[in-house]
Amino acid sequence: MHIRSLSLFFFSGLAFAASAPTFPVLTYSTYLRDGFTPKAIATDVTGNIYIAGNAIVDPGAPQTTVLVVKLNPQANQYLYVRYLGGSVNDQVSSIAVDLAGDAYIAGATQSPDFPVTSGGNLAQAPSSTSQRSFVAKLDPNGELVFSDLLGGFAASAAQAVAVTAANQILVSGTSATSGFPSTGGAAYNIANSAGHPYLLELDPTGTSTIFAATGIGGSAIALDSSGNIYVAGTTYLLDYPTTPGAYQTTFPVVDGCLGPSCFSPIQGANQYVSKIDPKGATLLFSTAVTGKAQTINGGLAVDAAGNVYLTGFAGGTYPYTVTVPTLPVSVVPFASPFLSKLDPAGQTLLFSIPAGGAGVQVDAGGSVYVGGSVGIDLAGSFAVPASLPALANAPAPCLPNVTAQTIGTSQNIQRSAYVAQFDGASGNLLGTQFIGGSTLATSAVALAGSTLWVAGATSFPDFPFTPNALTSVLNFTPAPLPGAYLGAVDFSKPQPPAGTPQIGCIVDAADLAPAGPVARYQLLTIFGTGLGPATGVSATNGSTNQLAGVNINFGSDSAELLYVSATQINLAVPLVPFAQPSTPMQVDVNGVFSIPLELPLTYANPSVFPVALNADGSVNSSTNPAHLGSAVSVFANGLTQDPQVNNSPLQLYSNNGWSVTGAAQATPFVLQIRLQVPSKLVNDFACPSPSLCSASFTIYDVYGGSPVSGFSFGGAVYITETP
Repeated sequence: MHIRSLSLFFFSGLAFAASAPTFPVLTYSTYLRDGFTPKAIATDVTGNIYIAGNAIVDPGAPQTTVLVVKLNPQANQYLYVRYLGGSVNDQVSSIAVDLAGDAYIAGATQSPDFPVTSGGNLAQAPSSTSQRSFVAKLDPNGELVFSDLLGGFAASAAQAVAVTAANQILVSGTSATSGFPSTGGAAYNIANSAGHPYLLELDPTGTSTIFAATGIGGSAIALDSSGNIYVAGTTYLLDYPTTPGAYQTTFPVVDGCLGPSCFSPIQGANQYVSKIDPKGATLLFSTAVTGKAQTINGGLAVDAAGNVYLTGFAGGTYPYTVTVPTLPVSVVPFASPFLSKLDPAGQTLLFSIPAGGAGVQVDAGGSVYVGGSVGIDLAGSFAVPASLPALANAPAPCLPNVTAQTIGTSQNIQRSAYVAQFDGASGNLLGTQFIGGSTLATSAVALAGSTLWVAGATSFPDFPFTPNALTSVLNFTPAPLPGAYLGAVDFSKPQPPAGTPQIGCIVDAADLAPAGPVARYQLLTIFGTGLGPATGVSATNGSTNQLAGVNINFGSDSAELLYVSATQINLAVPLVPFAQPSTPMQVDVNGVFSIPLELPLTYANPSVFPVALNADGSVNSSTNPAHLGSAVSVFANGLTQDPQVNNSPLQLYSNNGWSVTGAAQATPFVLQIRLQVPSKLVNDFACPSPSLCSASFTIYDVYGGSPVSGFSFGGAVYITETP
């Protein structure tokens, strides 16, 4: 964490008044770049935005390089794009910005030819099998001022960077081997640096070490108004130093062996925070902040009174001060996020609530801001309950379950993102904004006035977009794209009039997956509040442009409405022009408008409704299966043979022995696809009994001879092998 201006973040007085609830508004949201994973974000005194992350060098290889981008305060213009790295592998972890607009980045490199400026050889060059910490400074135009390797001959990785009021550079991280250099008189040093953190300070030129400590340090750095240094991190060792009278003076033994195949228990993760004087000479306090299960630090902030805020993820025994829904640690190692506040002496836990996990910021008024994710990733690393207070304004259908949840036919909702604001005195929730998405993981947050900027990683652009947002992708396709998310939430907006339409999320009507890019005539469902009448109303003739005072505007085009209610709208995307890469969308309820969103456009975005019909028109089920060699029908959304919609012929074919025998419009928006059941099941099937099997298959759509996308049927087609 970097405090971008001490004068903006600190003021006289040691008490904060209780804050009133706020109304956060998503003012900026976009898929920023392909092949870029943000790791850190910062802002400067004029509001410019800096994002540091790892860029893919070659899509066919795992090599990454460092990428730093600077955007103007509106995030609608790149001010610079800077790559930094060598020939092997380079990764960045942190970014800080000084009052002049210079950016400082820190990370690790495996490149023997990593660019090092004169006087920056504070370490031996790494080999392709080892790595070194690095720190670099870019001027306001993105030009390299200096670039240093750190750590002597020890393998290490820098994880945090900060800049003092005197433009001295603090770097912290972890040494993987022994021999990390230290200086006499530092606050703490150990004989063997292997597996331990380090903390060092460089002069403004980056050529001279002011102090270097081993055995203390971490993955986050913060400064207070007096220049005291705070570090927080995660340790798998039990010998991180603590001070007498601190909140927790010992680190618990926790099981770090995950999964049923573990035979040899290992020490798990614990969180800590330390305070060091400005000269790096005295350890003022140091404490563990952990429970009896694994705890991972994800951010650090300090307010004007010296209170410390920590965020991250923890097991169910973390010391919360409120009741928290948890999952068994034996099943999920990190069940819940946390936002914890310690007093200035590091002795008392003032509150600890379930929120955040991915960055924390504090403003001059004492409000605290966090970013977080809800859901579970493919490795099962985090499983966050959807009942968190910070998700209070998110409609239930928009949230993933606490386990990996397959939503229908296409997308597996792994993670959705949110940000939240809390009263720093009480820990009470002031405002929260759900962002959504199916693979959106929050990486970091940065505060600029009342606006919280959030950066994250995503593999699919199916979160809300805002009009005129900067993006490098002009025409989205339904295929997953590894890339970067950038968003902003303004917490100072006035409360809207009662009944104003609020959009929680937009999903595909067939499989309830987040919508992402949309196709013309695709059926969508909007969930939210104030979207229409209290009692739901359906269109009498299939669809209409206006229903019960509700109209959905896609620019100058009106959507076809099928159903409207206060919490849900079912609609079809209108025939917006093919020439444009995206379209604005706004809900109008009796002349009261929602906040506009921007929907990316694509030619096809197929999904399949979870129902199949047998050849006689009856619904396929386990008690009414289809026979081998017979016909079944499924119904596709986001595809149509209507010549007004498609500018080239639609072709469909299947696999695993299935074959497409025909397709016709069941409605103007839904395509009925007829399939021949294989005479013999080859693979991809399950047989609960010898005479009954359930089979699945994939259909591919082709325009003009080129495959566009494939989609799998989300429900089982039951087949009997009995004649």
